[in-house]
Amino acid sequence: MQWTTLTATAVGTVLGVMATLAADHVRRRHDRSERDHDTLRTALLEYLTALSRAKDAFSRSELAPERVGAGHIAISEHGVYAAQHQLELVAPPSLLDKARRATLSVLDFHDVVVSGRTPDSGEYIHAWRVAGQARAALIEETRVTLRRI
Repeated sequence: MQWTTLTATAVGTVLGVMATLAADHVRRRHDRSERDHDTLRTALLEYLTALSRAKDAFSRSELAPERVGAGHIAISEHGVYAAQHQLELVAPPSLLDKARRATLSVLDFHDVVVSGRTPDSGEYIHAWRVAGQARAALIEETRVTLRRI
Protein backbone atom coordinates (compact mmCIF):
# COMPACT_ATOMS: atom_id res chain seq x y z
CA MET A 1 0.00 0.00 0.00
CA GLN A 2 1.27 3.45 -0.77
CA TRP A 3 2.05 5.81 2.04
CA THR A 4 0.30 8.71 0.34
CA THR A 5 -2.99 6.81 0.26
CA LEU A 6 -2.62 5.83 3.88
CA THR A 7 -1.68 9.40 4.89
CA ALA A 8 -4.57 10.91 2.91
CA THR A 9 -6.99 8.47 4.58
CA ALA A 10 -5.65 9.28 8.05
CA VAL A 11 -5.79 13.05 7.42
CA GLY A 12 -9.33 12.74 6.04
CA THR A 13 -10.40 10.73 9.08
CA VAL A 14 -8.86 13.24 11.50
CA LEU A 15 -10.50 16.16 9.67
CA GLY A 16 -13.86 14.39 9.71
CA VAL A 17 -13.65 13.71 13.44
CA MET A 18 -12.58 17.30 14.12
CA ALA A 19 -15.46 18.67 12.03
CA THR A 20 -17.93 16.44 13.90
CA LEU A 21 -16.55 17.55 17.27
CA ALA A 22 -16.71 21.21 16.25
CA ALA A 23 -20.31 20.85 15.05
CA ASP A 24 -21.28 19.11 18.30
CA HIS A 25 -19.63 21.89 20.30
CA VAL A 26 -21.50 24.59 18.38
CA ARG A 27 -24.79 22.70 18.78
CA ARG A 28 -24.27 22.26 22.55
CA ARG A 29 -23.40 25.95 22.92
CA HIS A 30 -26.50 26.95 21.01
CA ASP A 31 -28.70 24.61 23.09
CA ARG A 32 -27.19 25.95 26.32
CA SER A 33 -27.76 29.52 25.17
CA GLU A 34 -31.40 28.75 24.41
CA ARG A 35 -31.84 27.11 27.82
CA ASP A 36 -30.21 30.08 29.55
CA HIS A 37 -32.46 32.44 27.62
CA ASP A 38 -35.60 30.48 28.54
CA THR A 39 -34.56 30.14 32.18
CA LEU A 40 -33.91 33.87 32.52
CA ARG A 41 -37.14 34.75 30.74
CA THR A 42 -39.14 32.43 33.03
CA ALA A 43 -37.50 33.81 36.19
CA LEU A 44 -38.17 37.38 35.05
CA LEU A 45 -41.77 36.61 34.20
CA GLU A 46 -42.35 35.10 37.65
CA TYR A 47 -40.69 38.08 39.33
CA LEU A 48 -42.64 40.67 37.32
CA THR A 49 -45.90 38.81 37.96
CA ALA A 50 -45.28 38.71 41.71
CA LEU A 51 -44.26 42.37 41.75
CA SER A 52 -47.37 43.40 39.82
CA ARG A 53 -49.60 41.39 42.15
CA ALA A 54 -48.03 43.10 45.15
CA LYS A 55 -48.35 46.58 43.66
CA ASP A 56 -51.98 45.99 42.72
CA ALA A 57 -52.76 44.63 46.18
CA PHE A 58 -51.03 47.58 47.81
CA SER A 59 -53.10 50.01 45.77
CA ARG A 60 -56.18 48.55 47.52
CA SER A 61 -54.63 48.62 51.01
CA GLU A 62 -56.39 50.52 53.72
CA LEU A 63 -55.04 53.17 56.03
CA ALA A 64 -52.79 51.52 58.62
CA PRO A 65 -50.07 53.90 59.85
CA GLU A 66 -48.66 51.15 62.07
CA ARG A 67 -47.80 49.20 58.89
CA VAL A 68 -45.59 51.93 57.41
CA GLY A 69 -42.15 50.37 57.00
CA ALA A 70 -43.57 46.85 57.15
CA GLY A 71 -44.00 46.51 53.40
CA HIS A 72 -41.27 43.88 53.26
CA ILE A 73 -43.62 41.53 55.10
CA ALA A 74 -46.52 42.31 52.79
CA ILE A 75 -44.38 42.02 49.66
CA SER A 76 -43.05 38.63 50.72
CA GLU A 77 -46.64 37.39 51.02
CA HIS A 78 -46.99 37.99 47.29
CA GLY A 79 -43.89 35.92 46.49
CA VAL A 80 -41.77 38.86 45.35
CA TYR A 81 -38.73 37.95 47.44
CA ALA A 82 -38.89 34.30 46.43
CA ALA A 83 -39.05 35.27 42.76
CA GLN A 84 -36.25 37.79 43.25
CA HIS A 85 -34.04 35.14 44.87
CA GLN A 86 -34.69 32.84 41.94
CA LEU A 87 -33.80 35.67 39.57
CA GLU A 88 -30.52 36.23 41.42
CA LEU A 89 -29.42 32.75 40.35
CA VAL A 90 -29.72 33.42 36.63
CA ALA A 91 -29.66 37.17 35.95
CA PRO A 92 -26.66 39.41 35.33
CA PRO A 93 -25.86 42.17 37.87
CA SER A 94 -27.31 45.00 35.76
CA LEU A 95 -30.66 43.25 35.65
CA LEU A 96 -30.59 42.45 39.36
CA ASP A 97 -29.94 46.11 40.13
CA LYS A 98 -33.05 47.11 38.19
CA ALA A 99 -35.09 44.37 39.90
CA ARG A 100 -34.01 45.55 43.34
CA ARG A 101 -34.93 49.12 42.45
CA ALA A 102 -38.34 47.95 41.26
CA THR A 103 -38.89 46.09 44.54
CA LEU A 104 -37.88 49.14 46.58
CA SER A 105 -40.19 51.39 44.57
CA VAL A 106 -43.13 49.08 45.28
CA LEU A 107 -42.19 49.07 48.97
CA ASP A 108 -42.21 52.87 48.93
CA PHE A 109 -45.61 52.78 47.22
CA HIS A 110 -46.89 50.49 50.00
CA ASP A 111 -45.79 52.97 52.65
CA VAL A 112 -47.50 55.86 50.85
CA VAL A 113 -50.78 53.94 50.63
CA VAL A 114 -50.89 52.64 54.21
CA SER A 115 -49.91 56.04 55.54
CA GLY A 116 -53.26 57.28 54.28
CA ARG A 117 -52.43 59.02 51.03
CA THR A 118 -55.35 58.90 48.63
CA PRO A 119 -55.05 58.13 44.91
CA ASP A 120 -55.52 61.80 44.05
CA SER A 121 -52.71 63.01 46.32
CA GLY A 122 -49.36 64.08 44.91
CA GLU A 123 -47.45 61.57 47.05
CA TYR A 124 -49.57 58.67 45.85
CA ILE A 125 -49.29 59.68 42.20
CA HIS A 126 -45.51 60.17 42.53
CA ALA A 127 -44.99 56.78 44.21
CA TRP A 128 -47.19 55.07 41.60
CA ARG A 129 -45.21 56.65 38.76
CA VAL A 130 -41.83 55.85 40.32
CA ALA A 131 -42.87 52.20 40.67
CA GLY A 132 -44.03 52.17 37.05
CA GLN A 133 -40.80 53.77 35.86
CA ALA A 134 -38.72 51.26 37.81
CA ARG A 135 -40.71 48.43 36.24
CA ALA A 136 -40.30 49.94 32.77
CA ALA A 137 -36.52 50.26 33.32
CA LEU A 138 -36.41 46.61 34.39
CA ILE A 139 -38.33 45.52 31.31
CA GLU A 140 -36.02 47.51 29.03
CA GLU A 141 -32.93 46.02 30.69
CA THR A 142 -34.55 42.61 30.29
CA ARG A 143 -34.97 43.16 26.56
CA VAL A 144 -31.33 44.22 26.22
CA THR A 145 -30.13 41.23 28.24
CA LEU A 146 -32.25 38.71 26.37
CA ARG A 147 -30.94 40.02 23.03
CA ARG A 148 -27.36 39.46 24.24
CA ILE A 149 -27.93 35.87 25.29
